[in-house]
Amino acid sequence: MGRHRTADLPPHRDRAAVRTTVLALTALAVFVVAMVASYSGAFAKPVLHHMTVAVAAPPELVDGLRAREALSISEVDGAGAARQQVLERRTDTAFAVSPDGHLVVYVAGGGGHSVAAAAEAVGRAAAERAGMPVVVDDVAPTSAGDPSGTVEFYAVIFASIGASLGAALLGRTMGAVTTPTTLLLRTLSLSGFSAVLAGAVTVYVGPVLDALTAHPWQVFAVLWLYSMAVGGAVSGVAAAFGTAASVALGVFLVVVGNAAAAGPVGRPLLSGFYSTLSSVVPQGSGVSLLRSVSYFGGHGAGTPLLTLAAWASAGALLAVLATVGRRWRFVDFVAWR
Repeated sequence: MGRHRTADLPPHRDRAAVRTTVLALTALAVFVVAMVASYSGAFAKPVLHHMTVAVAAPPELVDGLRAREALSISEVDGAGAARQQVLERRTDTAFAVSPDGHLVVYVAGGGGHSVAAAAEAVGRAAAERAGMPVVVDDVAPTSAGDPSGTVEFYAVIFASIGASLGAALLGRTMGAVTTPTTLLLRTLSLSGFSAVLAGAVTVYVGPVLDALTAHPWQVFAVLWLYSMAVGGAVSGVAAAFGTAASVALGVFLVVVGNAAAAGPVGRPLLSGFYSTLSSVVPQGSGVSLLRSVSYFGGHGAGTPLLTLAAWASAGALLAVLATVGRRWRFVDFVAWR
């Protein structure tokens, strides 16, 4: 007679097993539906919501651009200043009237193909109304191995998976962080794993894929910091609030964070909800930082760098507070005994 037949189980255990299975499958179905809703809401129908534009042009052309609610216009003095605004990531695009009467549309493919395409469409529409021919100048073109400017997004997304699972695996194998020594060992282990993960991804998107090849050490540093931010946050939340809380954080990052990363659809085309979160979640900062070091000479790196550092620091602080709290409780217990 089989040892594991359901009929051999006591009735209450049988019901418990069925209930657990139903709850687990229901939770999985809800998770999948949430991902579909989040990703389709962010990517399915991209619409221009808010694009910053530097303009060096006659007043009538500037006024026509200001009439579009989705555009935030800043006037600059000359084509050189307009181009520099885009190259330094101060604006998404720039328009300037050349001496020969062309409207020069400055775009940045390295900031995302969808954003560059939207900027070009806006520029061509403005030129058509003004009766001007158009010249498109890509001031930060992508590499041959990254024509759509999405390799950064996929590198960050899959680094997220590795960092989250790595942090969970370290917690499972090394146990709870209860003393300063175990906290140090966990931090060093996470740092080492993040370095291995960042190195592997850097090699793949560089020499193997021939995409992000210009600044490999900077790409490695960004991916290492990103992995530490995600892994540190997951570890810190788990240390302070338990496994369930760290799982909830992981679900939030996968469902909402990935959709808000401004990858296939750039930030100007995201809705207000995802656009706001893009600068908060680590994925958005990771993608932005990778693009800054790969295509913009480091311009625009300050804010995403600080955001990732904040995530990593918050995780470290939670872990330290949890360790100190356990230490105090242990000392109080010994004293009471």
